[in-house]
Amino acid sequence: MIRLTGINSGMDTEAMISELVSAQSYKKTKLVKQQKKLNWKQDTWKTLNSKIFSFHQKTLSDMRFSDAYQKKKTVSSNDKIASVISSAGATDGVQTMKVESLAKAGYLTGAKLSEDGSVKSSTKLSELTGNNDPVSFSITTGGKTTDISLNGSSTIQDVVNQLKNAGINANFDEKNQRMFLSAKSTGTQSDFALTANTQSGFDTLTKLGINVLDSETKKHYEKYANMTADERQQMIDDEVAKRVESYEKALAAANENITKMDQSVSDFLSDPENAGLVSSLGLDGTQDSAALGALKTTLEDNKKALETVPDGETAEEKTAREEKLAAVQKDIEKLATYTGYVTSKEGSALTKADAESYLENDAAKIKNDVTTFVDGRIAQATQALTGTGFSATGADGAVRIEGKDAKITLNGAEFTSDTNTFSINNMTITALAESNEEITLTTNTDFDSVYDTIKNFIKEYNTLINEISTLYGADSADKYEPLTTEEKKAMSDDEVEEWEKKIKDSILRKDSTLGGIQDAMSQAMMRGFEIGGKKLYLSNFGINTGSYFDTTYKDRYALHIDGDKDDEKGALSEDKLKTMIASEPDNVMRFFQELSDSLYKTLQDKMGKTKLSSAMTFYNDVELKDEIKSYEEKISEQERKLNEYEDKWYSKFSKMEVAMAKMQSKQNALSGFFG
Repeated sequence: MIRLTGINSGMDTEAMISELVSAQSYKKTKLVKQQKKLNWKQDTWKTLNSKIFSFHQKTLSDMRFSDAYQKKKTVSSNDKIASVISSAGATDGVQTMKVESLAKAGYLTGAKLSEDGSVKSSTKLSELTGNNDPVSFSITTGGKTTDISLNGSSTIQDVVNQLKNAGINANFDEKNQRMFLSAKSTGTQSDFALTANTQSGFDTLTKLGINVLDSETKKHYEKYANMTADERQQMIDDEVAKRVESYEKALAAANENITKMDQSVSDFLSDPENAGLVSSLGLDGTQDSAALGALKTTLEDNKKALETVPDGETAEEKTAREEKLAAVQKDIEKLATYTGYVTSKEGSALTKADAESYLENDAAKIKNDVTTFVDGRIAQATQALTGTGFSATGADGAVRIEGKDAKITLNGAEFTSDTNTFSINNMTITALAESNEEITLTTNTDFDSVYDTIKNFIKEYNTLINEISTLYGADSADKYEPLTTEEKKAMSDDEVEEWEKKIKDSILRKDSTLGGIQDAMSQAMMRGFEIGGKKLYLSNFGINTGSYFDTTYKDRYALHIDGDKDDEKGALSEDKLKTMIASEPDNVMRFFQELSDSLYKTLQDKMGKTKLSSAMTFYNDVELKDEIKSYEEKISEQERKLNEYEDKWYSKFSKMEVAMAKMQSKQNALSGFFG
């Protein structure tokens, strides 16, 4: 709203009204400041609530169970041969162990393909073998066999890609003219075997320098060569079933895609936004991709014509031409989408025809094709086992390192693993070196870990209780209120930060809910429990609070462990806790289980759901939200009243200006009359 004031009176009415409203806005400012403090209080509680909840759910929850205290440590007599990590269930005692072998991954370094570096990744297989026959071989790794089919036009890089897809590492090093193959993991199960399915496959593997009759490859050739009649028949039946299933899946997928593309074409043709294009090109769903390609050429010719700028083109003509050009470009894009539907349908139709043709053949022909395929593999395997025609070995030949399992002997029993890690009887043993040396593994309770567990529990408790005490016993900040924008402008950033920090630090001072949590936690930690026929307290373990006279309110509830070198208050005292862990481990465990369970239940009760608070919350979050919302409503109401008050004064001054204008008009008239 634009107001013109003070024209006739000459008074600065804007400033006057601003002062009048400012005096009345104190109520709103006070409400805004009170709401700000509530928001800060809510933020402080949220942060503290998260810390208490984490302590309850993790630290306290873990300390209630015996696993937290049943720490084991196993020491190897030679940590260069084996390392050991023990869990709670490991058996105390001394065991003997020997590392017989380490796990290895299978490697194949191919024979050198040329001396002059003429073979490249792009070299075709026909250039290596001298023929264009189809190439078929298989790779088996991790118990899975993958058939690889190539031809004379395929390149060495195609072979590498196929081997990678089958699950092994593969690369052709043009500089060294060798192929490098390796298993993805260690152990015999992850090793690989390359077997030829045809003579051309055998010759290709040889020319690539990776045709080696190692034990894994020999085992797979023998599987085919030594097949019984029943095994051969079973393989034929399995292959027939596999091929039929493959074609049935292809047929189903093709039919599904054809239906989907028909619907897409129908939707495109019926879409009002495409009506102009459909009409201009005569699209009716019958054109094939070739016909649509011709229509695209027509549109592209139109586009080229519109891209040509005529001589003497005016601004209006340019705008019209560019609009037509944009419309043609949009039509080209729409036609490309439509053509995609048609092309996809045509591809599926070819797949469907191929699948139907295969499935319509009689079973005898399919079985005959498969029989020829299987018998070819058997014949090739038999021929391969004669041991001729494989890649050369030696200095420039192929080198094969077969995958190997790790093997250890533990207390006379033999264990194997496809990695160098063994999980045996709650111990994780890592074999590091093969050796004839028999080493010992000594397992005992890890008293230091139990001590650290209790110490960390006390440390986390102290951190939490100290923060609660600091917030509850904070210095008063009654003289400080949140700053308005105008007040902040009169101060530096550091002054503003320090001012607000004083308020935030005292926001939970003497808060009754916080005080209740502080009392409940400290009292729970002071409880005694009947253990082993006598009542024990934390003090029996050398854990106490500091004296009243040498502590501040902040750390008055904090606990100190006698003998703890990290705590100056207890560093010089006798370490009772460590002594009791070593001499009475069961009593220590039971006491701290009882103690942590007591504190756990105490905090559980504190965060129960009420009308004023949500579940899992230690403060009255519901009540606090309602209070903040109430202030929002009060501030909104106060703003409404201020606007009305401001409008009232503008109305009064406006009427004064009107009256003064009329009076001025009469004076001017009288002056003219007497003049």
